[in-house]
Amino acid sequence: MPPCMRVFRWLAASLLAVLSTPALAHGGHVRADASPWTLWQLSPEIIVGLVVVALIYWKGSRHGLVAERWRLLAFNGGLLALFVALISPVERLADHIFAVHQVEHMLLRTVAPMLIFLSRPQAALVRGLPKGVSRFFAGSGPLRGFVDFLRIPFVATVLFLAASLFWMMPHWHDLAILDEPIHYMWHISLLVTGLVFFSVIFDRRAAPQGPGLGARLAMFVFAALGNIVLGAFLTFKTIPLYDAYLALGHMWHVSMLTDEQTGGIIMWIPGTMMFAISALVVIHRWGSEEERLVSRRMRAGRELTVERAPANRALAIGLAGFALLMLAITVSVVAVIDHPHDKARDFGLSGKIPG
Repeated sequence: MPPCMRVFRWLAASLLAVLSTPALAHGGHVRADASPWTLWQLSPEIIVGLVVVALIYWKGSRHGLVAERWRLLAFNGGLLALFVALISPVERLADHIFAVHQVEHMLLRTVAPMLIFLSRPQAALVRGLPKGVSRFFAGSGPLRGFVDFLRIPFVATVLFLAASLFWMMPHWHDLAILDEPIHYMWHISLLVTGLVFFSVIFDRRAAPQGPGLGARLAMFVFAALGNIVLGAFLTFKTIPLYDAYLALGHMWHVSMLTDEQTGGIIMWIPGTMMFAISALVVIHRWGSEEERLVSRRMRAGRELTVERAPANRALAIGLAGFALLMLAITVSVVAVIDHPHDKARDFGLSGKIPG
C-alpha cells in the first residue's frame, strides 16, 4: 500500500474516533476579568477532525460531484460554525455565561447541521473516503437500518426536541456544566440529533422514497414551537434556575436572571429564525423541482391534471404548515415587544452587580 494511502486511511480512522467525541473542547476555569480574545480552546482532536472532514470532502468534490460553488461554501460554512462553537472563545465563555452557551448550542444543533446538509455532501464524502470505508457507509446492514430508523421524520423530530429539552432541565444542565464527560455527551447529543434532523429536512429524494413536503414542514413547525416555548419560558421567568455558572465564576457583571433571560431570547428568536430560513429553502427547492417535472411531462405530451393532484395537495399542506410557523414566530416577536415595561426591571435595571 502506498505511504500516502496509509496516511489517508489513518486520518479517516482518526476522523471516526473524533466524531465519537466531538465535544472535547470543553474549557475549564477562567478569570472573571479575562479578555475573551485570550480564551481560544486549541483542542488538537477537534482541529484534526475538522481538517480531515474538509480534506475528505475536497477529495470527493474533485470528481465533479459538487459543481455549484454555493455548495462548497455551505459545507465549509458548517465546518466553520463547528470551529466557532468548539475552538473559538465561545467554547470557554459558554461555561461562564448562559447566553453565550445558547449561542454555542445554536451553532452545534442548528447552524452547522443546516449548512452541512444544505450542501448535499453525502456523495462527495462517500467518494472521498477510501473504498473499504465508503462501502461500509454506503452499504446495507444493521447500521444502515438503524440510521434509516433515526431518519423517520417523527423519530428525528422527537430526538431533536428531546435532546434540547433534557439538557435544559436544571439538574442535568448544571451537572453537565460541572462534569466534563457529561458535557461531552451533551455536545454529542446536540450535534448528532441536529445532523439527523437536517439530513431528513434536506433529503433530495421526493416521496415515497423520501419525506414529502408536508412532513418536512411539519418537522419545522414542531421544532420551531419547541424553541419558542422553551425560549419564552426562560425569557419570562422571574428566578434564576442554573447555579453551575456561579460555581465556575459568572462573568460580564450581570445577574444570573438577566443572563438566563437573554439566553432565552437567543433561543427563542434567532434560533427559531434558523428554522424559518430552512423552510424557505425547502419550499424553493420543491417548487423548482416541480417546475422541472412539469416541463419534462409537457415535452413528453403527457396528461398533467390527474398526476398533479397529489403534488397540489402536498403544496397546500406544506404552505399551511409554513403559515403556522410564520404565525408562531410573529406572535413570539409581538409578545417580546408588548412587554417592555414590566420586563425592564428583570432585563437590565436590576441586572447589574455593584462594583
